[in-house]
Amino acid sequence: MSLVEKYGSLFNSFSGKKVLVVGDLMLDTYLIGKASRISPEAPVPVVKLDHREDRLGGAANCAMNIAALGGVPIMMGAVGRQEPGERFLEIVHQHDFPDQGILVHDYFTTTRKVRVVAESQQIVRVDEEVKFEMTDMNFKRSVSFLEKTIPEVGAIAISDYAKGFVTGELMTEINNLAKIRTIPILVDPKPVNASLFKGVELLKPNRKEAGELSGIDITDDKSCDLAAEKIIGEYSPKALLITRGSHGMHLYNEDASPVRMLVNVSYVYDVSGAGDTVLATIALARAAGVEIADACEVAAYAASVAVRKPGTSTVTPDEILDALKSHG
Repeated sequence: MSLVEKYGSLFNSFSGKKVLVVGDLMLDTYLIGKASRISPEAPVPVVKLDHREDRLGGAANCAMNIAALGGVPIMMGAVGRQEPGERFLEIVHQHDFPDQGILVHDYFTTTRKVRVVAESQQIVRVDEEVKFEMTDMNFKRSVSFLEKTIPEVGAIAISDYAKGFVTGELMTEINNLAKIRTIPILVDPKPVNASLFKGVELLKPNRKEAGELSGIDITDDKSCDLAAEKIIGEYSPKALLITRGSHGMHLYNEDASPVRMLVNVSYVYDVSGAGDTVLATIALARAAGVEIADACEVAAYAASVAVRKPGTSTVTPDEILDALKSHG
């Protein structure tokens, strides 16, 4: 059976499926122009600004990918009232995304990553960020939102950037409410917060993160297997997916032998945001009832499309189908 025969009709089942996306919300700003000379003030290029692009970033990029695949993302996170937060909410409303789960905080500054790009080359990135602190009032608002929302969704995607929104107390509430309805929880973790996600359905670190979690330098399949064994022993996910860039993705499932998924990509433009594409695809597939191994395989092809695009970007079903066709 070809890949298209296996998964060709899958994307129809994505339509309208709701996924709760929890995590750190950010604004990605791109200042795009041309660099034709070096500054007389310092040995750096002078970029003549052509245009500016603002995109939803962080956990919101996962939400954008879910929407591009036909699903309905419901974001849960926090932004501030200052300009980055206002711009973030403006884009949310432009896409008609639900915003009831987004806390707007008076004394919090929305994380913004500003990238200066010249001739398709990123020159520098400047980050503005303040760690979020969950107040008792905002925690109660979040729990109330979870109680209303979790019964409506088919999966929960946690996109954690360790900026303060995802806490142990919040994960306890999410775990308890999801367990009642057997809703899968899929997590893209930061190592510093990994202990918050013990026992989830899927943990999805990249190679570097998996190395930090296990204390093993992942250089080949064998070291990846050893790292996976340590991570599973420590954090007990039902499945572990380690993404290794050009070396593919490795799925460790409690009910099966390790599965190595390598999709040959002839051209890689930018890997930023590819992890969000993977998490979004798996979460939406699980919301549609797809088994975890098949969900991860489709996500591998989605990632092969994402890395050919600049910056934080989204992937469509047609683009994934084209990738499946090109690989048989």
